Amino acid sequence: MGRNLFIRVSAETYDEKEVIRAWPVLYALVWPDEESGSPGKMVRNLLPVAQPGVLQLVDAFVEYVHFGNMSEVAHGALIQAAKTLEEKRAELDEALGNRNVQVASGLAAAIEDALDKAENAAQRLNA
Repeated sequence: MGRNLFIRVSAETYDEKEVIRAWPVLYALVWPDEESGSPGKMVRNLLPVAQPGVLQLVDAFVEYVHFGNMSEVAHGALIQAAKTLEEKRAELDEALGNRNVQVASGLAAAIEDALDKAENAAQRLNA
């Protein structure tokens, strides 16, 4: 690091469209269609941003499970996945802050695996 130039490691989604393909039920759960009139979608329409990526999906899913309006059955089925994702997300932030690329890379894979498990749990709820 220099005096004025800070080097940091970051995590970004390569192709945001792959997020929808990989986890369609979770994506629909936390970001319902425009027609639903959900406040989240309206805010995104007012503040245009890039399509949400993996970490945005993690954050939105965790928030939805903790604070969203869902049945006790759904909450029970998804809470462990949300806790795991919340923990892995915090660990990833720490690894990135410490510029530990190897640990961050492993956590990226762990987050995607946890999203896969959450997706499967959410699909079983819709079955």
